[in-house]
Amino acid sequence: MMGYFDSFKGFWRRQSKNFKVLLTRDIINSLFGQLTGPYTTIFMNKLGAGAVEIGFLTSINSFVTMSLSIPSGLLVDRVKRLKRLFLAGRVMELPISLVYATARSWYVFIVTNVWGGILGRVETPAMTIIQIESLKNEDRVTGMAISRTITSAVGILSPMLAAFLITYFGGLDNVDSFRPLYIISFFVGIATFILLATKLEEPNVKRTMTESGIKSTFNIFKTVPGLKMVIFINILNGFFVGMRMPLIPLYSYKVKGADAYIIGLQATITTAVNLIFSIPMGSVADRVGRRKLAYVAQLVYAACVLAAVLAPAPEYLLLYTFLSALGGTLQIGWDAFLQEYIPLEMRGRWFGISSLITAFVNIPAPIFGGLIWNINPDYLWWISLFYYSLLAIPLMMRVPELRKETQEEN
Repeated sequence: MMGYFDSFKGFWRRQSKNFKVLLTRDIINSLFGQLTGPYTTIFMNKLGAGAVEIGFLTSINSFVTMSLSIPSGLLVDRVKRLKRLFLAGRVMELPISLVYATARSWYVFIVTNVWGGILGRVETPAMTIIQIESLKNEDRVTGMAISRTITSAVGILSPMLAAFLITYFGGLDNVDSFRPLYIISFFVGIATFILLATKLEEPNVKRTMTESGIKSTFNIFKTVPGLKMVIFINILNGFFVGMRMPLIPLYSYKVKGADAYIIGLQATITTAVNLIFSIPMGSVADRVGRRKLAYVAQLVYAACVLAAVLAPAPEYLLLYTFLSALGGTLQIGWDAFLQEYIPLEMRGRWFGISSLITAFVNIPAPIFGGLIWNINPDYLWWISLFYYSLLAIPLMMRVPELRKETQEEN
């Protein structure tokens, strides 16, 4: 035990200030900033949106992402002050929570999805580069695992707090019971913005790009040929998951009969699994290989969707949740692999082109999911089972490895 704490102490001391600041932000968000997560789709439904309309709202965000992907990628690769770019997006995103808190119709989500999509194209690539730069390659899996574990530990009560608040203010059948959660999210957003604005440092990212425009964006496929297969995997994964993802809370509520506490407990189990397994899975990834761990994740995901569609009662959804969260901790291997696979100085262009292509495919996916829902909601889960059990692993195996010296440079 003392050896573990000594190892953690050594790891903590050699980490950058940005890693510690971002971890602090994630802790705050885990406690109070993500209360609305499992309930937003149900809130939309109570405001009058059906399955197709919910899919349409998700597609709007994908369309905005597609439209701005390449320009935002080029912007991020050229801007020297990434912190300033990220904070500009964050401060303009703050009012969205207040808009939700006062919404009287689901149509307001059209405006917020467009606005949020625009800001996300500026904010997310910049934030990801800052996060990647905050950890060295040799500490990446450990750092990601420690971050997940700590945020999970402090946020384990958050989902049940949200369930208590919703139940206290009227339950899932009362549209007004969701509004206090968005008000809390607004004030948490202000607090984390102040933290980032005062404590975050500009990342040290070298700029080596000599080309410009669209040509330089597509030339990243020549530099790292394996990115073509990564893009193809992202397309398929985005389509199959995109059909189902916006409707998961609604599936729990309407099809399986879950109440606010079951949905809250699902989120608590997800947090607990991350808390227990994130660091061990990081160590396993370093021992057996990051990609091998990711292959196992796909089989666990297949088992999880099967558990959901066969659940005979709401309580059995907790098994689905456990398997889904376990798959997420196993997926840390693939996440770490991709972070080292793509050169940091190309990261903005990679976000641009990958978001453009995947968003183009993802535009019809949620609408298609809504149409399938109207036929039979269970079909969405059977389709996902097909992807995870038969397609995902063979495709991931076709992504070539980088030479060791190139991986260290990245």
